[in-house]
Amino acid sequence: MFAPNGSSSISGSASASFSSSSSSSSSTGTGATSTNTNSTSVSGSGSAERAEANNNHNNNLSLQLNGNGNGNGNDSNNHSSGCSSSSVITNGNNSNNTHTNLISGFCSSIWRSATFGSATPVVVTAAPASACVSVSASGSGLGSASTSGSAMSDCSSSSLSVSPDAACLADDDQRQQQLPLQHCEAISTDSYPGQDSDAAQQIQTFLGATELDDELIKQLPKEVLLRVFSYLDVVSLCRCAQVCKYWNVLALDGSSWQKINLFDFQRDIEGPVIENISQRCRGFLKSLSLRGCQSLGDQSVRTLANHCHNIEHLDLSECKKITDISTQSISRYCTKLTAINLDSCPNITDNSLKYLSDGCPNLMEINVSWCHLISENGVEALARGCVKLRKFSSKGCKQINDNAIMCLAKYCPDIMVLNVHSCETISDSSIRQLAAKCPKLQKLCVSKCADLTDLSLMALSQHNHLLNTLEVSGCRNFTDIGFQALGRNCKYLERMDLEECNQITDLTLAHLATGCPGLEKLTLSHCELITDDGIRHLTTGSCAAEILSVLELDNCPLITDRTLEHLVSCHNLQRIELFDCQLITRTAIRKLKNHLPNIKVHAYFAPGTPPAVTSGQRPRYCRCCEIL
Repeated sequence: MFAPNGSSSISGSASASFSSSSSSSSSTGTGATSTNTNSTSVSGSGSAERAEANNNHNNNLSLQLNGNGNGNGNDSNNHSSGCSSSSVITNGNNSNNTHTNLISGFCSSIWRSATFGSATPVVVTAAPASACVSVSASGSGLGSASTSGSAMSDCSSSSLSVSPDAACLADDDQRQQQLPLQHCEAISTDSYPGQDSDAAQQIQTFLGATELDDELIKQLPKEVLLRVFSYLDVVSLCRCAQVCKYWNVLALDGSSWQKINLFDFQRDIEGPVIENISQRCRGFLKSLSLRGCQSLGDQSVRTLANHCHNIEHLDLSECKKITDISTQSISRYCTKLTAINLDSCPNITDNSLKYLSDGCPNLMEINVSWCHLISENGVEALARGCVKLRKFSSKGCKQINDNAIMCLAKYCPDIMVLNVHSCETISDSSIRQLAAKCPKLQKLCVSKCADLTDLSLMALSQHNHLLNTLEVSGCRNFTDIGFQALGRNCKYLERMDLEECNQITDLTLAHLATGCPGLEKLTLSHCELITDDGIRHLTTGSCAAEILSVLELDNCPLITDRTLEHLVSCHNLQRIELFDCQLITRTAIRKLKNHLPNIKVHAYFAPGTPPAVTSGQRPRYCRCCEIL
């Protein structure tokens, strides 16, 4: 490493011999010349042991362990033909130091680039307190070298011996500057004070990294560097791409852009940006979120689909300009698609679902919420072609009816999540068929489906024992009978939204408290028949003490301060909603916070009525107008 055209042998003991040998001469401890060889041999010294370096036609580091402590290392001849080879023989636990330093140095540079936009370290020149390096060489090629102190090795075509108290500390460029080839200087730093030699100083950064980081990084295989870059987000990758040409190639490599979320840049994303990303990422891109990119059009999506055939997750929600042409391109080229989000895309029609049915047989998740042009015809076509469907959401699609739900139940028996919020024409017949044919159903939202009755709840309790989330807000026909059946059979319920189910009473809470031990979130807003006794039943159940975390009681007029007293036993309660609960006082809320200091209480207290005017002239405005 000291001389690019020499072959050397270094011993890691306290006093070791350093000698050069050529391809035609052997080392005998006396003067020997060094000629055109590029490999070095390093011995970690065992007692009277000899280490020979193998020819290596690759630029990889070869590690050989020698566990003996002290001894003399003998010289070895090494002939290398046309390529540089490295052989490292290390003592004790230091065999992994070089690789560890390579990784740590690279990670430090990555951190600087991602944080500050530059890999250039903040340099502070400091003298190592315990480093002691002694190197001597003569023009004839005879010399001895001893190294003590802990240091780091950076050698591209050299052979090193590292013992617990000896290591190589330099890189090729620094060595060439410090030790000219024509005559090597003798440098000693045993007593550092008073010496100004550059070789005695170790340049450090504020992170503890050294100026050797750049050279260390270059020794890492490209695959390792790409693996590290793959964990960076979009902003960090763009910063790293501006460091140098090498990093630009690595940061913009398609393998580092397998998952992209551009929601934070939705206002800045134009069509050419998407086309550039798709052409660069190509087959590497697996997941892409373009949510809210309202400037995105069909042409950009066509280019994306044409180049990124392996995309699996695609989010196009709130992309107002895309039409069925986009989904046609996606279905033609992206056959591996498993999830697509078309939420709030007003130009999407049944044709899009037909295209996806024909071209994406592996589709498992689809969201067409608030796509008002979607009807039962599109859902039927989708169900026939995508039998692996697991999640379907059509929130706000007024044209979704019983026939659409029945088709899903018939052709997609493995469906687990169904959201038909505000699909007002759905009735008990479709929900009962869904419950019977889809036993794996776990999450169901039928909020604002006002025609449903207790028959739907009974069917769910009979067939869907894995149900864990049920949202039935606004289903005014549900009574205690239906929820009693759920509490008896659905033991895994965790979240329930019963807002505006104004026929339920305290009896429902008693059944849920005994039958649903895992209940975490419960919404009872606008359930006007719920009283303090119902909350008492809930708090004495098995779920309340350690599980229940959110309770919403907005506009429950019969709730009083006694409810808050019962809730003191709910140690995991994190949030409670008490808007327009007129019988709740500030004093009770303060007491609850004293027992549960981390709880968030959301309440509203209307201003008091101003006193009546008893004397003087008649007021110009009435009391209500004065309040306003």
